[in-house]
Amino acid sequence: MAAIGLPALAILAAVLLACPGRATAQPALPPAPVFLIINQEQLLTGSERGKALLAEESAARERLRGEARATDAAFEAEEQALTELRSTLDADAFRAKAEDFDARVVAARRDQDSRSAALVQEFDGKRRQFYASVAPILVQLMERYGALAIFDETSVLIADQSLLITAAVIEEIDGARPAVAGGPGAAPVTAPPASGQETLPGTPAGAPPGGGAVQLAPMPRPETPPAPDGALQPARE
Repeated sequence: MAAIGLPALAILAAVLLACPGRATAQPALPPAPVFLIINQEQLLTGSERGKALLAEESAARERLRGEARATDAAFEAEEQALTELRSTLDADAFRAKAEDFDARVVAARRDQDSRSAALVQEFDGKRRQFYASVAPILVQLMERYGALAIFDETSVLIADQSLLITAAVIEEIDGARPAVAGGPGAAPVTAPPASGQETLPGTPAGAPPGGGAVQLAPMPRPETPPAPDGALQPARE
């Protein structure tokens, strides 16, 4: 067989590259990761359990405000009576009563502040317990849809709304299995593939399942009950 020169080899290589099916196969790209989106605050404000917690918190704050208003009204009446007695008492006797009144007002203010802080701490703990109870639900949804992570909606710049599963999580929290994964207008969830995982609309085939730990970002602390208007000042001589 005659030897093939370098020019002929170059021509042969060009022909092979140009022939269909002869080109070097490109490596397959890995499937795009699947991410889900929730609105954490809506889990609290939109679920029945969350609404019950918020109602309990609001009622406790209102009770504390009512007690503070009653205490202030009592001190205002006592302050008025003390003012009227000023003209009938000598300076030392009035000073003693005024100092006692001032001490009781300060103690009452400190007690109100302490109870307000305790209320905030109590419901901050209850909110954390609520979100801790939601974490297993999120893990289940990650595995169901083959997702790798869940992001809060407030930290996502732009995304397909079919990835928003807030409504689905709320239904799970309230004990009802959702029929739709996304929010309003989202497409229905497709039938589960052979592996038993459900697929969100637009999920690439073969997407790896989620299964890692879910961590929720800290949520806003309960509102601190404000001091009633017209807070009393210590009596002056």
